Amino acid sequence: MSINFSKCLLIIITGFFFLSGAFAVKTYDLNLLGFSEKHFYKLNELINETFDSINTKVYEYDSINEFTQTTGAPFFICAFSNKQGIHIQSKYLLGDRFKMALTHELVHYTIRMQFPVPLWFEEGLVCLVTEEFSGVTDIIAMKNVEEYDIRNAENNWELVSYCLGCIKKVRGLLSLDSTKQAIP
Repeated sequence: MSINFSKCLLIIITGFFFLSGAFAVKTYDLNLLGFSEKHFYKLNELINETFDSINTKVYEYDSINEFTQTTGAPFFICAFSNKQGIHIQSKYLLGDRFKMALTHELVHYTIRMQFPVPLWFEEGLVCLVTEEFSGVTDIIAMKNVEEYDIRNAENNWELVSYCLGCIKKVRGLLSLDSTKQAIP
């Protein structure tokens, strides 16, 4: 039995390209100021702080399966940020929601890397900057957001309730006379 080296090499190379193409993650660098000046300046104004616009790596996943298997995030999460950068479902999957999801996570990353605050405060601040829940009136704002672990969310409605609760709490804190005293 003779082994054809060229055939074996071709099979190995074909298999490699097939398997490496199974999950195609696009990566690129972005910063909040470059992506959305409006939101960058609103963040600075709202918190009365001067933030730098820092670059972060964005990982854009082509499929929901790829996103959930690679990151461990549930399918109903569009995006999230961590120390490595921003992980987001593809713009083709999210459609019109892509830009807002990316902006939301860029604001998160900007705050987290320069001005660490409790997660509920960060979430409320991000949602105030993006105004993405300003029209939501049919979901009750979650109470005791300080005790809630967002990683345990079971559905999108629970996440929205959490965000609304965070907005309410942060808005109340920022309406105090001194912003510096309001920040936990």
